[in-house]
Amino acid sequence: MDDKERGKLAAKAGSWFVVSSIMVKLAALITTPIFTRILTKAEYGNVATFISWSSLLYAFCMLDLPSSTGRAKLDYPGKLREYIGSVQLLAAMITGGILGVSAIFLSKLTGFMELDVPELLLLGAYLFFSPAITFRQLSYRYQYQYKQNIAIAFYTTFSSLLLSLLLIFCIPGNNEHLRIIGIVLPSVVLSIVFWVQDIRKGHIKINTEFWKYGLAISVPLVLHKVAASILTQSDRLFITKYHGSENTALYTLIYSYSILITTITTAINDGWLPWFHDTFFEKKYDQIRKNVKPLIVLGAYIGLACVALAPEAILVLGGKDYMDAIGCVTPIVVGVVCQYIYTHYVNIEIHLKKTYYVSIGTTVAAVTNIVLNFIFVPQYGFVAAAYTTLASYFVLMVVHAFITRRILHVKLYDERWMFGTVAVVAVVAWALQWTYDHPVIRYAVTAVGFLSFLFVFRKYIRGFLKKRKKRSAS
Repeated sequence: MDDKERGKLAAKAGSWFVVSSIMVKLAALITTPIFTRILTKAEYGNVATFISWSSLLYAFCMLDLPSSTGRAKLDYPGKLREYIGSVQLLAAMITGGILGVSAIFLSKLTGFMELDVPELLLLGAYLFFSPAITFRQLSYRYQYQYKQNIAIAFYTTFSSLLLSLLLIFCIPGNNEHLRIIGIVLPSVVLSIVFWVQDIRKGHIKINTEFWKYGLAISVPLVLHKVAASILTQSDRLFITKYHGSENTALYTLIYSYSILITTITTAINDGWLPWFHDTFFEKKYDQIRKNVKPLIVLGAYIGLACVALAPEAILVLGGKDYMDAIGCVTPIVVGVVCQYIYTHYVNIEIHLKKTYYVSIGTTVAAVTNIVLNFIFVPQYGFVAAAYTTLASYFVLMVVHAFITRRILHVKLYDERWMFGTVAVVAVVAWALQWTYDHPVIRYAVTAVGFLSFLFVFRKYIRGFLKKRKKRSAS
């Protein structure tokens, strides 16, 4: 496959990956009003706590072995599926060992984690089985097999939503537990299917060379992933501890809406990453510089759209009871834009196998987040958590930019462009927040912003429309 064909395939796969991820997230958002109304605030907050712990422990339990996949594709050409099967087995062994030890302290963990025994058992099942889905998606992504990836994304999302609603409406009992079962069970079922398929095809094998390679790259990233999870989840844990699960519910709904852009930007980065690894490996740096700027601008527009539409979105998602927390939207969104930009620096560190620098940078930001939460959340409540998130992500972006440019001596990106984008987003976002009490002004500003988006991306929009026209004609 030549560069042109690979580029087209990567662009097509990446575009569909982004579109499917957005649709999946929108589906989850559309059903959010249902869960905020059929669950009490306390139940909704406890489900959020379960999700927070699952995100926090996910990478730690399997030592973040999936992160080694992108580079392994280049170092072991033609052996990607065998590599993934081998490290998947290793991840399962590590996770099983950790869960086995944790079972001894089950009663103590219930108090510490604010989860009851059934929820802890469901958490264990999710942590053990769901990595198989992650590994399968990685296999498809790095082979540009976007249709299979889309199918998995749609299955996990819609089966979880439908099963949760079915259980809650048909079975009298603890709605909190039923919602969590709805989250966990579909992943367990699909994971078992993938395990059976991989075993039958002979992909699941012990390969110590693959294990050593994967651990060398991934183990330093465990601290990074745990620290990154702390950045996204510790706010809610602090709020639950000091202000109760009802306040956690308020913050969670606002945060879930605000990080809609994270789903989109993560999908953009995941679609971009296979092409980035191949292009960086071939030292075609100018192509990366050229193509990264539109991605950054796109992320900025998505963030500002999220801020502009916040009042209507929060009213639909949670109702008037959740509107008091709308002030959290702007700082969280600006922080997420910082997060999106820092991932481009992390991509460089991972490609160069300097993953210990990734962990150092993210740990600094995580410690910042914990300290700020400890100081401000008990005194000022959940609103303070939004601003500690912004401060932590800004630190994260600065640290990783410094590492790649000053320590690794890789001058791939224009820092003035990167940091300037954050500054523009911050100024416009806070201006939009001021217009929340002046809807006519906000709608006018939003319309102007949308027109500017159409102008900036006119070339891409025209190209997309031409392709659709050709397909319709054929």
